[in-house]
Amino acid sequence: MTNPRGLQEWMDTLAEQELPTLNAVVREICELSENEKCRAEDLTKIILRDADLTSKVLKIANSVHYNPSFASIKTVSRAIVHLGFVNLRNITLATTLIENFLQGKPKLQLIKSLARSFHAAVQAKAMVPFLDGDKKEQVFIAALLRNISELALISTGRKIVEDFIEARDQEPQSEHSLAIEYLGVDTSLLSRQLIKDWTLGDLLSEACENHVHSSPAARAVNLGSQISIYIERGMKSTEMQKLAQQTASLCKISQDAAKKQILMMADEASVIAKIYGVDVLISALPDPAVIEEKEVSAEKPDYFFQQQLNQIHKAMLAGENLPQITQLSLAALHEGASIARIAILVVDHKSKTLDVRYVAGKGTHLWRQKVKINVEQLRKGELLHEFLRSQQALWYRPEVALKDVGALQAMGASGAIFLAPLLLNKRLMALAYADAETGAFSARQFEEFQLIVNQLNLMMRFSATSH
Repeated sequence: MTNPRGLQEWMDTLAEQELPTLNAVVREICELSENEKCRAEDLTKIILRDADLTSKVLKIANSVHYNPSFASIKTVSRAIVHLGFVNLRNITLATTLIENFLQGKPKLQLIKSLARSFHAAVQAKAMVPFLDGDKKEQVFIAALLRNISELALISTGRKIVEDFIEARDQEPQSEHSLAIEYLGVDTSLLSRQLIKDWTLGDLLSEACENHVHSSPAARAVNLGSQISIYIERGMKSTEMQKLAQQTASLCKISQDAAKKQILMMADEASVIAKIYGVDVLISALPDPAVIEEKEVSAEKPDYFFQQQLNQIHKAMLAGENLPQITQLSLAALHEGASIARIAILVVDHKSKTLDVRYVAGKGTHLWRQKVKINVEQLRKGELLHEFLRSQQALWYRPEVALKDVGALQAMGASGAIFLAPLLLNKRLMALAYADAETGAFSARQFEEFQLIVNQLNLMMRFSATSH
């Protein structure tokens, strides 16, 4: 089989295939985002045409991440009122696009490319509150579709595409010359042509042009895309230092604040992937514990935990949402209280399972993908069974009394473990888990763990009454 060369041959090849990107829902939502006269009813009609999509959207809308008030959302129209048109449109598009590409047995390259696109969208969206001007509501969609040509090319299954992607991943700065060498066409040019033919939006076209005088929204799209590519090199890399500086400039914040935002959004991408039910992307998303590369510093002062607790209080007073407070809380326990590994496991009352949602610490990134505990299969006498029965903060010390760890073996700890409940109106919504890997905990760490859990319980109660 002769490999296509040049723009027209690749466009003809893509046109001959039934590509997932041509899904009607994706096209219609892109058109909605560009149409200033579109109404919530238009989005509702698109979602309701597909029963599976409707079910998935409602499940996401009812997650703690998007529904901190915990009020039951049973209709799409109610979801739009509660989440807002833009949020629900983004959820629908991302869910549809990713699921369409993941049908069958997707290759690792496709999973990696989808994960990058998804991560880019989350990074770009975080910049939206700082932007002025038109099109900022389309930033998430534009960043998600920024590399649509790469997804389309991989979907052809051509060996030449796989070779190009492998070479490009080794030298992302040489993408243009490598694309010409392997494909006979610049991928940016191919993207622009696909965007034009598939009517995917003006902002996306502008982002692909990548002009020096691009709009702030287009700059956010391209920054998100660049971050998703270079973040694997670590925050200390020359490329990420430059991108953090550009993010700081665009958002008008300090470079330290920009770095914190980038790291938080890297973790947020995995959280949202979990909520969307696309766990397969998590292994290809960045692990903040690896990319952060903390500098070796002097011993932390005794008040370091208090400093981080003050940061949490400031965030609460500033009206930050529950997911952000949760991430700050886990960072306080990991960095301030020196607790090796922490996780928040959310209770799914319908399926009777515990799902890992938020994490901190080395080796915890893949817990979201690999750990799922069926509550009904817990054995009487095992640690988690006893905890769920009492719903009281627990400090397990194997050196004092060795017990059956049972389902918690999935976390891989052989040392001390903390457990504590997160309750709303006496109903268990989630549980906080911490372990010392192979070591022990101090009484002070247990107090600090309980303090943070109490803060999260208060925040949950506040969220439930203020929405």
